[in-house]
Amino acid sequence: PELNEQVIIRPDGRISLQLVREVRAAGLTPEELTNLLIKKYASDLLNPEITVIVRSFGGQKVFVDGEVNRVGIVALAGPTTLMQLISQAGGLKETARVDEIIVIRHLPNGKYTIIPANVEKIIDGTDFNQNIVLQPFDIVHVPRSAIANVNIWVDQYIRKNVPIPFSVYY
Repeated sequence: PELNEQVIIRPDGRISLQLVREVRAAGLTPEELTNLLIKKYASDLLNPEITVIVRSFGGQKVFVDGEVNRVGIVALAGPTTLMQLISQAGGLKETARVDEIIVIRHLPNGKYTIIPANVEKIIDGTDFNQNIVLQPFDIVHVPRSAIANVNIWVDQYIRKNVPIPFSVYY
């Protein structure tokens, strides 16, 4: 009983426990974590009986940036698709490159993968497989369209730097 604990998974995906110190818990099911803890405690306890109970889910969020109306963190309340996330982010700006949205996903092995998505194909109904289901901590980036990049370049390097005389006539 003196080893019974309620712990919270830290941002680094680990938990701290008596006797076994730190254990990576993120990405494991309760059953997988139970089996891992039984193995870890076996060297200190004769017959370890361990039960992992998930009390609450925290930190289930994705990040969205780029050419959406509200960039930032979006909490996941169940399975969420790319289009649902875009809707929660206030929709796409006119300057969005809808055919080259990227989802950056952190893999359990510590590496990242890039998943391209074409929202144009979702909207016109030609490929609903592009409407991927997001996972916690995914990063969705909506890039700026080529013409929007040209407009910014013209504004920064021509309109703001080249003095253009103008007159007002009445």
